[in-house]
Amino acid sequence: MNSVWIDAEVDAMAQFRAGLTYPILRAIRWDGRRIDFISRARVERTTRSLLYRFDEGTTRYAIRFEPDCQKWFLEAIDDSGLVNDVPSS
Repeated sequence: MNSVWIDAEVDAMAQFRAGLTYPILRAIRWDGRRIDFISRARVERTTRSLLYRFDEGTTRYAIRFEPDCQKWFLEAIDDSGLVNDVPSS
């Protein structure tokens, strides 16, 4: 699959803890399946959203949270780490 731009709204399981400036994303539901996040996200703040980057094994996820409308979006999936580009001898 490699890198795929998706930009689809998803259901999210997140924790909103007192004292934190952003929610902790635990899982999303997309395309009929649940994707759980074990790793810790890198979170970037923009003027209108929070961008979450997860590295789960060899797959990377980019997820956007828009606080004004309380919606989550799966922006992209990159599983290029799964591809073995070394030619066989």
